[in-house]
Amino acid sequence: MSSIFCCLKRKPARAHADGSSTDNNPDEVGADQFISDTFQRLVADPNDQDQQQKLSTQFSTHPAAVFTTLREQAAQLLPSLGPQPTTVSSLANPPLPDTSPDWTNSIGTQRCTPLRKTKPQSLADLVSTITAARASNHRVRAVGSGHAFSDVARTDGAVLINPVLLNDVRPVDAGALREGVDATTLVRVQAGITVRSLKVELENRGLALVNMGGYDGQTISGTLSTGTHGSGIGFGPLASFARAVVLVAESGVVYWVEPERGITEPGRWAGSVDGVAAVLKQDDEWFRAVQVAMGCLGVVYEYVLEVTEAFAVRELRSSTTWKEVREELKPELWAPVPPVVSAVDHFELVLNPYNRWFRNACVKVERTRLPGNTPSSGQRQDWLSALLEQVAIQKAPDLVAFLTNVPFISPLVIDQAIMTLVYKEPYIDKSYNVFSLGAANEIKGMALELHCDAKQCVPTIDKLLDVFQEQALRYMWYMAGPLGIRFVAPSDAFLAPEAGRMTCTIELAMLVGLKTGEDLARHVKERMCTKDGSSVRVHWGLDLDFATGEDLRAWYPDFGRWYEVYKGLNSTGMFNNKFTDRMGISL
Repeated sequence: MSSIFCCLKRKPARAHADGSSTDNNPDEVGADQFISDTFQRLVADPNDQDQQQKLSTQFSTHPAAVFTTLREQAAQLLPSLGPQPTTVSSLANPPLPDTSPDWTNSIGTQRCTPLRKTKPQSLADLVSTITAARASNHRVRAVGSGHAFSDVARTDGAVLINPVLLNDVRPVDAGALREGVDATTLVRVQAGITVRSLKVELENRGLALVNMGGYDGQTISGTLSTGTHGSGIGFGPLASFARAVVLVAESGVVYWVEPERGITEPGRWAGSVDGVAAVLKQDDEWFRAVQVAMGCLGVVYEYVLEVTEAFAVRELRSSTTWKEVREELKPELWAPVPPVVSAVDHFELVLNPYNRWFRNACVKVERTRLPGNTPSSGQRQDWLSALLEQVAIQKAPDLVAFLTNVPFISPLVIDQAIMTLVYKEPYIDKSYNVFSLGAANEIKGMALELHCDAKQCVPTIDKLLDVFQEQALRYMWYMAGPLGIRFVAPSDAFLAPEAGRMTCTIELAMLVGLKTGEDLARHVKERMCTKDGSSVRVHWGLDLDFATGEDLRAWYPDFGRWYEVYKGLNSTGMFNNKFTDRMGISL
């Protein structure tokens, strides 16, 4: 769920240059004119607290008139601001062309200069690349689509491996499977395919991912390696659906890694993968380390994923408030799971982080899985499109420019926008269409995502709302989009943010280009995270380089077990990079 951070400094009321007072009231000049005058004064001085209060009061009594004025003002203001960027990438340093010697992530905020870049076309190519790098004592790093906003892929002076050409989807060898393992629910998926392409490939086979996140532009290797998740308390992160990982180690040895009682019958193991000699490694410690490893243990060539028959999803959205829904999520109700969460397959919340008219507006999202032949019905709504419609702005970058000039209206617009998300009738469609965030993905710049113990979601969210309110009053910041709240099953992966506990995830995203947003996110992380095992954790791809080695060791009780595997698979330091330096684990 994408959001935008804005900055607002509050000041006391003041007299205007024309001598008029800020105390005019709508009864004297008419509501429309009063709102227009108030808005013009806020454009001239967005920090005028008295005018802010007046506009807020008018929004509660004359919302239609306020939005009419916003549309008129947007039409007048935007041309004076000049042309705005048309893509997410152009809001930061734009991604470099493929011919550039440098590499950047998808929004240009992480950049490095590798020794060289390569795109292997086969497992043999990949092994040759790593073997040559070892002989030359060069470091190696694999990248994906660059959707991670942290430094997990950033490596200067290394051989940078782009798996984009490793994008096949193939059946497993049924003859090599252990008795009782169903080959029809397993597929071999090469590391470089994007989730967007994979869902189409599976659809063509009458299959679907068991679950997926809201963004589908990531490579499957980047998705699994960082602990990316969807929603649903019965479903773990996407790495939970991996049944085997094909990994090329620093030595050039190919390992087919599974749990101790994995899907492969050892006596039926062919001893090779795609014509390259390979070692079957059925070891719980290795598998739980490799599932979520941020590229630190080797280069992933392929996964065996558990999939399911194609299915549809029914989505129903209803209006509520945080005060109401928090009563259904209190710690004592997690025994094991509150009925409001367990009653449907996928339960989410869209929450206004600001208290407007004595409540935090909230939309409850309830999704139920249906047979794949269920007819589609209804129409998808997303908060970004609703927000754009409210102020008659066609493009997200124009919205950013508009909110930058009049940031105070953000909390007001959030309320109006998320209330339009409520469905009179349910929306039913293919699973991947319902799981997708829609247009909100088109403007996501960066994000900080918090992961807390689901049992503690109410006190955690209460504290987060207090932090935002405090920042608005004390540090003069506003967030101009809703919070996205989801619930996820525990993960066995040692370093998954969902490791060892049912998890509530809270996504706070910011658009690149809005000033000091990163400072705000840093403050949130510092206030919300502690140095112990019960702490709120952050998503590895969305931590904005805030997490530290101290955090790593405090948050993950099985870090030591992961580190033992890491020392064996990165003994030469081949996979060291900025991330391992930051975590204090470079060898």
